[in-house]
Amino acid sequence: MSVHLTHLVDPHPGAPEHRGRGLGRWVKAETIRLVRERHPDLGGLLADTADGNTYMRGINDALGYVPTRRTVHYRFDL
Repeated sequence: MSVHLTHLVDPHPGAPEHRGRGLGRWVKAETIRLVRERHPDLGGLLADTADGNTYMRGINDALGYVPTRRTVHYRFDL
């Protein structure tokens, strides 16, 4: 079974006034709760989090996510 989650995008990522309010942790924890409730046979979840996003990486660690792979993104400006 595959479950797709929509990305939530903050129009002002990294803005200090958005940090430390617990919204990211709440959204992720609620997502886990809902997935467990609706898909009890699902074996796990994957989260793609940028190396530089230390806040979300901390949330992932606190919720029990473990690193499974690394992805390198390349960009070529035209």
